[in-house]
Amino acid sequence: MSLIQGMALVNIVKAQIVTEEETPVTFEFETANDASVDPEVDEGEEQILRVKNKIIATNKTEDIAYGYELVLTDNTLIPEVLAIVDGGSLRFDEVETEQVLGYDGPVSGLTVSRTLFTLNLFTEEKDADGDTLQYAKLSFMHCKGKPVSWALKDGEFFVPEFTITARPKTGEKAITVDFMDTLPV
Repeated sequence: MSLIQGMALVNIVKAQIVTEEETPVTFEFETANDASVDPEVDEGEEQILRVKNKIIATNKTEDIAYGYELVLTDNTLIPEVLAIVDGGSLRFDEVETEQVLGYDGPVSGLTVSRTLFTLNLFTEEKDADGDTLQYAKLSFMHCKGKPVSWALKDGEFFVPEFTITARPKTGEKAITVDFMDTLPV
């Protein structure tokens, strides 16, 4: 039997949000320095039939993963990403229609209709000499943002924290990982 080699993955080279709309929009950014990915699990149960000091049978259901909760931190403030995750809207200049003038958060106390998106996180596999061997793309479909957490402190950079839930539809995978020689352009 041959020895299996693991991949030495490091860094978040790039993050990508692709909206799940009729005409998808892609936002790429390189400033997500930290991403925590935690599975959402519905824990199974065990029911044991015991008679005195003997276990007769066990009725057991397995744990089932139904998605992920992701938190991106150490980000720069990207208004377009803020609007997708937080659920508000951007204000644009009337003449320079691509220039963002501001952001308006969702209306307090009302349900927010957030845009679904796919989150792709790209990392790289490194060799012993530091060269990049290949890239790994982790994809989470049907993501929805949550209200954004803010951290403001005098003398330190402003850091928004993006919390995202990924919930696959019935029969879909909760995560896919693709290996590639080059990053997509």
